[in-house]
Amino acid sequence: MKFNTYHWWGSPLDDPILERARAALASESPDVEAFSKLLRSGHTAAVGTALDHYAHAESTSRFTGGNPYSDYAAEVLEVSREILSNPPSPKSETGAEKDGADHASALVVMLNLARPEDSDLIASALRQATTTSVEVAATMAASKVLSESSVLNQNLVDALCDIIFDESKSTDERLDALRAFNDAMSPQAAEVAARALATDDIDLQMHAALILATHHLSNYREAVEQVVASWPKDAPYPAEFVLDALHADDDPDQEQGSGES
Repeated sequence: MKFNTYHWWGSPLDDPILERARAALASESPDVEAFSKLLRSGHTAAVGTALDHYAHAESTSRFTGGNPYSDYAAEVLEVSREILSNPPSPKSETGAEKDGADHASALVVMLNLARPEDSDLIASALRQATTTSVEVAATMAASKVLSESSVLNQNLVDALCDIIFDESKSTDERLDALRAFNDAMSPQAAEVAARALATDDIDLQMHAALILATHHLSNYREAVEQVVASWPKDAPYPAEFVLDALHADDDPDQEQGSGES
């Protein structure tokens, strides 16, 4: 299946060599040479297009036998870091449909390549985000680094909390930021989830309860149970998973015992 780009539809490259490389990259077969030309071009839209192709190839690698551009992973990461070290580019300069498309492309790559040392860059991008695509990609990249950090970067935690606890934000935006802590095992993540559990938003409460019930129940069981008791009986996902976690903790041998004859 052909893939063109996530963020650079219609962006002019103003260079026939780069235009041919873009067309080659969007063909049915991967073109490593075309990818390299775009990645190393120094042209914002061309580089962004290459990053989008890397991210797409990585996301579909389980179905295609691997990412054909994986040999460029280190270079892709460094290019993405360089982009995020600068302010997001306005669409008037890049020809993209939205402001900050360069940050969006860099962050989509970071979903797989980011490391804990990239936390400050991701936090900065999150604070500068003016579009949903950038903010969502930043929260997902944040999830990657938080899951790999034994001690969470406080700057990144604060940037996420600025969204989670901003009542002027939509519930979806706040949930996206809270989900960044899904796989973080640090006590700092539990503290954020506990704060979210105490909000008046039931959707935030449910997801915070899920985080606590999954990874931190021994320290937060009473708080989770108190909030769960206030939910309606037909509370939607993820309420049932929180209840399952509480019941499993009540009877840790239940699953093992169910398999005995």
